[in-house]
Amino acid sequence: MSRLGAEPIFDSYAAVLAIGAGLLLLLLVRPQFGPLSMARQLTFLGLRLGVIALVLVALMRPTWITTMREPRTSAVVVLFDTSRSMQLPSGRESLSRWQAQAAVLGQSQAALAALANRKELRLYSYDSKLTPVAAPGGQFVLPESPKGEQTDIGTALAESLRPEQGQRVAALVIMGDGSQTAFDPLVETHEAARKLRDDFAAPLYAVTFGPAGDAAQSRDVAVQRLDEQFTVFVKNELLVRAVLRVRGYVKQDLPVSLALENEQGQHEPIGSRTVRSDEDGRQIEVEFSYTPQKPGRYRLIVAAEPQPGELVVKNNRLDAYLTVLEGGLRVLYLDGEKRFEQKFLRQALNASPDIELDDRIIDRRALSRGVTGGAAIDLAADLAAGKYDAFILGDLDAKALGPDNIKALADAVAKGKGLLMIGGRASFGRGHYLGTPLGDALPIVIDPLEGAEFRDEPEEFFLKGPITMSPGDPHSITRLTSGAGNVALWRSLPPLNWANKFAGVKQAPGVGVLLEGPPPEKRPLLVSGEFSRGRTLAFAGESTWLWPLAGLEKEHRRFWRQVILWLVRRDDLNRDDVWIRLEQRRFNPGSRVQIAAGARTAAGDPIAGVKLDTVLVRPGGIGTEGKREPVKLALDKDQWKGSLTVETPGDYLLETTATTAGGQKLGTARAEFLVFDRDVEFSNPAADPDLMASLAAWTKDEGGRAVPPEELSKLLQELADRPPEYEERETRWKLAGTATDAWVFFAGLVALLSVEWWLRKRWGLV
Repeated sequence: MSRLGAEPIFDSYAAVLAIGAGLLLLLLVRPQFGPLSMARQLTFLGLRLGVIALVLVALMRPTWITTMREPRTSAVVVLFDTSRSMQLPSGRESLSRWQAQAAVLGQSQAALAALANRKELRLYSYDSKLTPVAAPGGQFVLPESPKGEQTDIGTALAESLRPEQGQRVAALVIMGDGSQTAFDPLVETHEAARKLRDDFAAPLYAVTFGPAGDAAQSRDVAVQRLDEQFTVFVKNELLVRAVLRVRGYVKQDLPVSLALENEQGQHEPIGSRTVRSDEDGRQIEVEFSYTPQKPGRYRLIVAAEPQPGELVVKNNRLDAYLTVLEGGLRVLYLDGEKRFEQKFLRQALNASPDIELDDRIIDRRALSRGVTGGAAIDLAADLAAGKYDAFILGDLDAKALGPDNIKALADAVAKGKGLLMIGGRASFGRGHYLGTPLGDALPIVIDPLEGAEFRDEPEEFFLKGPITMSPGDPHSITRLTSGAGNVALWRSLPPLNWANKFAGVKQAPGVGVLLEGPPPEKRPLLVSGEFSRGRTLAFAGESTWLWPLAGLEKEHRRFWRQVILWLVRRDDLNRDDVWIRLEQRRFNPGSRVQIAAGARTAAGDPIAGVKLDTVLVRPGGIGTEGKREPVKLALDKDQWKGSLTVETPGDYLLETTATTAGGQKLGTARAEFLVFDRDVEFSNPAADPDLMASLAAWTKDEGGRAVPPEELSKLLQELADRPPEYEERETRWKLAGTATDAWVFFAGLVALLSVEWWLRKRWGLV
């Protein structure tokens, strides 16, 4: 179909008419023709009318519009499931889901052939990836059996739409059980459905095979949650908690056990429990306790006994890694309130893997409630069992602690435990420790007046800040750096806000001033001493929390670690350490393992200039020396980082060895991890029609819906019978729209003007 149109200048016919009228009026201005005959005058008039006509045509810009209708090609995309979960029952007679899907596709052969003749038929199979299936004339051959190890519905949908970008998609049909089992899907299911709606405005039809969460079809006991790794000191109790999910075994006794496996692969049963679920699908927590007797690296195994009718038993077990540390130190910190010093000191000590700190706050308000002869807590049981290696007393009055606890603490120190008291408004003499067993254990002299009651806080018992600190004679506690720079480092630390004023220092063997204030007084700030077989420290300050706030976290951490090590006579633990760390210890096949490693001093400072040689021992390597492969790590600031991808299920070992620039070996660190060997396709035997229906719901405005399997053939035939869509395309020819047209038009205009000029000259008018 064609028609003539126009596109006048200024988009106005009136403008063209006005210009034309003006040009015609100019004809009234008659030139001097002289003796020319009337025929010749009319010739000139005709030429000028021709010029005006051409100008008017140019101003109207005539356009010849041709409209053509062409059939529009559209595609129908069909996906069918080839993952192993399709081997499970379909709930229809005795057919598996795969057999039911094959039967429905067989019944739809005629409809598929009609689709292939009238539209573009795109046929795919999918599991963890999408595979095109050749279907000439709608004829194709199904695989013998479904073998896919995972199902990734979202990625399959997205990949099937990628070739159709810019094309028309009439519909997308997806078949399967709706069980999404991919470990790490590239595209989420609903994201792919939303893309179909937004980019193609096409309907999605979902055909589901298999029953939804029917307990009779999905009986399963699974260990669902267990911490990946545990760390505990020798002879300390460890609590192991796991969560079980029970389906289909309501009100039945289900045995669960905990076992220990050492590095040689030897198993030791730890304990067993019986759990019972009152509701189907319920999660049940089970708890075990274990006290390791030997240091080392172990594996904890929580396992539920397989039950009759379980389709999958690989998820009945979950492993975790256990590191048992030798020589672990436990510290008890007692304070009267939660202070900044208490918070930052706790963080500093907990940064050391071989120090475990428990802190308890004893409410000072207990005094106002008459708790004077007793105490707010009872430490007798912990002290009798020798649970702690050192004690820290903060801003805590002796009255709140109580005489029984004070005597028990002093007896523990006399037997070899360590004691540190730090500054506070209720510490030392102001805390009424004079005359108590703990006061006798401290290496300082307490003024009897300090414990007296005053209306206002007496300032003579405290030092005003800011107070800079300087170390005395070299000592392991105050060595924050090597060489002469240690004194300068101490003086550069943030000064104390204030401090307790010690009346004096005891004159006794083992007593020494480790830190002192500025001259000229040089008041003692940190004093060391001995009490029978134990060591003691008195620290007048309580504001070392300012150090990490000033960016001196490692100095703060090192100082407090060295304090504890000295108190418990473990100075030998100040040694270098090689470490390797994994963000997690259990992985799914195909996961990426992130690795960090390095070498550090006992205070946690990185050792510069070390070289790390790291290897991966693949499954079979632990105990049997499997294949060893080098792993490349790159230096990133103060640690080495790298990653690797693991595919094969089994036990892996990472081993890194650090050497100095001079070739001296610093040590070796190891880290084990596990890649799951779980049958994820069978781990949840139930189909998920809700997921399939929700995908179709994204395109409900375009007609998308869930379709019963028996209606698939009818749906495909309806898609084939839909009348073809046409695409209208217009072609336009416009005067002077091309360079050729413009030159022809211009040549015509010039020709008319040239003829008039030639005639004027010929007839003697010029």
